[in-house]
Amino acid sequence: MKRLPKDQHPLVADACQPVEFKAGVSIIKQGDIGDEFYVIKTGEASVSVKGEDGATAKVATLKSGDYFGERALLADEPRGATITTESALTAYKISRAAFQNLNLHNKLQFANRKAVGGQDKDKVEAKAPSKKTDAEVTLITEALKKNENLATMTTLDDARCKQVVDRMWKEEIDAGQEIIKEGDLNADYFYVVQDGSFDIYVSAEGEDDMQPTKPPAETAGDPKVVGTVGKGGSFGELALLYFVPRAATVKAKTKSSVWVIDRASFKEILMKVSDAKIAEYKKYIDNVPILTSLLTEEKEVVAKALVEMHFCKDELIIQQGEQGNTGGIGGHPLRGRRRHCQGWQDDDEPASERQEGHGAVLR
Repeated sequence: MKRLPKDQHPLVADACQPVEFKAGVSIIKQGDIGDEFYVIKTGEASVSVKGEDGATAKVATLKSGDYFGERALLADEPRGATITTESALTAYKISRAAFQNLNLHNKLQFANRKAVGGQDKDKVEAKAPSKKTDAEVTLITEALKKNENLATMTTLDDARCKQVVDRMWKEEIDAGQEIIKEGDLNADYFYVVQDGSFDIYVSAEGEDDMQPTKPPAETAGDPKVVGTVGKGGSFGELALLYFVPRAATVKAKTKSSVWVIDRASFKEILMKVSDAKIAEYKKYIDNVPILTSLLTEEKEVVAKALVEMHFCKDELIIQQGEQGNTGGIGGHPLRGRRRHCQGWQDDDEPASERQEGHGAVLR
């Protein structure tokens, strides 16, 4: 969901329904056909998988913020695991019908998790940052900016790139060493290749959410190799923002060196609203009469919670008679960007040729 534009998040939230379960309830059962996706608000649930030998094993525990059942939003597929509540549990669910009504099945592609994953886990090791030359800083920065998956997740300006670069440490990898293993739940690091190269392997049943940032190159003689990442390339980005088992194996083709950052550090840097945006949003809040009584600290909390949404001329924002759960603060006319069905892109047209009436609203 983090790959979905932020202006779509309130629409998805509005389509979700709150649900409650007592302890010991099986919310979904392995093998059943489902059509609902869940995000846990409070409580815990266990994930169990029945193997071919008939034995059932617990493979994970889900907590607040974790999710399950996403494959049911896209197709009539049997559930890959059984989810049982270990305590009283509250969650939000969205049905496949609601999901498709928002056209999200054409905008999102979930990673193949084989069983289930979550958003956060226990803390992982983060090493001390390594010193870097100017050339190494440039290589890492360029790798971040050309990573297409990162571009869909967040905005990587120079300031944020610098913060990421400053946190990264260097590791040496021997030829033949597996740096990532398909199906591994320890998916906590993002890598930029400084020297050497890595082959990307995917099993026959796997999906390619671990593709390199450039089109994969076929390797003759080994159908499992789907690509190679060399100097200046990067991989492992999906693990930065949410927890999913690795969908491919990455093995060093030669003796190599990589720059590494852990998921927690990356989220700390990139998921924060910038100070400039907070200041801008607080100015809008100052112009709202019912919010003038808020303390400065309270206005800052509201500013951090705002999501900027964009609308075209004549587009319906709210409908009379509908039940509402969001408020809006009028923003500003947009300049230099146009809306398209696939998102936003830079507008090279002269100002005189732009359509009037485009604007932004904070919710």
